[in-house]
Amino acid sequence: MNTFTANPLELPWPVDALETISACPYCGSPDHTLAHEGVQDWSFGCAPGKWNYWGCSQCRALYLNPRPTSRSMGKAYGRYYTHDAAAEKGLLSVIKQRVRNEYWSHTLQTTIGPRLGTPSWAAVFFKRLKPWIAEPFGLRQLAQMPKGYLIDVGCGNGNTLKTAQQLGWRTLGIELDAHAVKAARAQGLLVIQGGYDELRSLAGQADCLMCSHVLEHVQEPLEMLRLLLAALKPRGVLLLSTPNASSYLRDFYGENWRGLEAPRHLAIADAAWLMNWLCAQGFQCTQVPCWDGVSAIESERIRRRDLTTRPTDVKAGKRAVRLYGKPSLHKHDTVQIVCTRA
Repeated sequence: MNTFTANPLELPWPVDALETISACPYCGSPDHTLAHEGVQDWSFGCAPGKWNYWGCSQCRALYLNPRPTSRSMGKAYGRYYTHDAAAEKGLLSVIKQRVRNEYWSHTLQTTIGPRLGTPSWAAVFFKRLKPWIAEPFGLRQLAQMPKGYLIDVGCGNGNTLKTAQQLGWRTLGIELDAHAVKAARAQGLLVIQGGYDELRSLAGQADCLMCSHVLEHVQEPLEMLRLLLAALKPRGVLLLSTPNASSYLRDFYGENWRGLEAPRHLAIADAAWLMNWLCAQGFQCTQVPCWDGVSAIESERIRRRDLTTRPTDVKAGKRAVRLYGKPSLHKHDTVQIVCTRA
């Protein structure tokens, strides 16, 4: 008997699991234009449906409309990378990670393991690796700030929490997905299973809040931002990162831009607007530059409609970044912001 398995991308999202919104989730403006039509889950290849992104005429955000309801969103995360435990890695991957940790340990004058354990005089050699090793946002801040209580909202499998503990932080993770929570707890980490609403019971408690690539996943991003700010102590620091709707790579790749990731990315803010909004809440914000190579490489893969990255994607993505030159911070692919009370 022949069986046919349909491509999940070609299946429709259930109509009764969709909702329509009347205004931009960030600024509330009803004025918009169609930015990208018929976008599919070309990033992970697991979520059904074709999706339209609208550009807000007021704040320049991008948002899905119609979009999945909050109850149905789990359907879009069937094969999502933050769900997995730290997988068994080959020897080459293990060596690369140890080299990266050794580089960061020497550069930040701390210890991040597992590492190679070379003496301090070897720092001069490892620092030469800077052009080839991208520094994760927040790592430098967590290493250099006075240590206290760190809350990671959307902590995934807990890798950032694990590193923070090595640096001397007391940590708490908040994660909605049960598989990711299980993976984090398997590392001995304290993690609450739930959404950003859990912050309501943590007002004024955090010395540092990490929120990395979560804002774009929620139905009410402004509500989440307000809860994040309220959870900080008077001298607390928010480390916030999210895709930038005004990214130069979006201009270059269009519907193939890695930052879209339909339908998981519900609303994507504009960097300049987001910075201005945070400042209006009484915060001083510093935008940290990011390396856009990974997004460009993934966008090349998406343009081929493939789930496997090829060497040609790496070459083409790096070339695209070089050709553009040095964009202004407000055009970087990812908004990375360090927020403190003004």
